[in-house]
Amino acid sequence: MQTQYCFDIEMLTDYMSKVRDMGWHETVFILAGVGPMASAKSAQWIRNNVAGVHIPDAIIKRLAGAQDQKQEGVNICIDMVNEIREIEGASGVHIMAYRQEERIAEIVEKTKVLGDRTPWHPTR
Repeated sequence: MQTQYCFDIEMLTDYMSKVRDMGWHETVFILAGVGPMASAKSAQWIRNNVAGVHIPDAIIKRLAGAQDQKQEGVNICIDMVNEIREIEGASGVHIMAYRQEERIAEIVEKTKVLGDRTPWHPTR
């Protein structure tokens, strides 16, 4: 099962508590959707226009206050991945980096989610 973007860790934690109560975490893999926001303006747009996505004011404020909002969006995503990995029942994350696909490697590297595994690269 894959969630919509998760920017509200408290809300995700509450949801996962209910999932554990029902035992679903033992029958399905649950991936939390995460991704870097390019700017406070894009985060605001997503919050207002994409069903099922809750972006707390604190996230938008953090983006708005950053000198480099794109990098701060990556930093927020890294922070969220690290918080989600501590939530019992969460099997992993799905990184959705719309128009920022090149930032995925940085997020994966900085979160160390691969451990000692080597990323796959296509052969040319």
